[in-house]
Amino acid sequence: MKSISALIVLAALSSAAFAAPPPGHPDIGGAAPAAHPAMGVADMSKSTAPLTQSGKVVSVLDAKQFTYTEVKNGGKTRWVVSPAIAVKVGETLRYANGQVMAKFHSKLLNRDFTDVLFTTHAVVGK
Repeated sequence: MKSISALIVLAALSSAAFAAPPPGHPDIGGAAPAAHPAMGVADMSKSTAPLTQSGKVVSVLDAKQFTYTEVKNGGKTRWVVSPAIAVKVGETLRYANGQVMAKFHSKLLNRDFTDVLFTTHAVVGK
């Protein structure tokens, strides 16, 4: 009987651990684990990813360590998510290719996006 009780407790603890995002996850806030490299503007200055895309900034949402920037290039608009960057509406954002995620929900912003492009390198300017 003690073994069954112990197994039930162990199963409950295991499922609780897998149900929650890890500490430092951007959608729950907090600091990244100690071994994780620092994130932010400094990371982008060290990136060597080529800035192959650009657009005029239409809107900006700051989300702690990340910046969601809506850019317009030609007739198309797209949300670009990068490590935190100081950017204003009307400026030009240049950014590297990245991973596109369709039907993305940000828990941190409590918002759904049709699609977003996650990039590790973005700069303001021509």
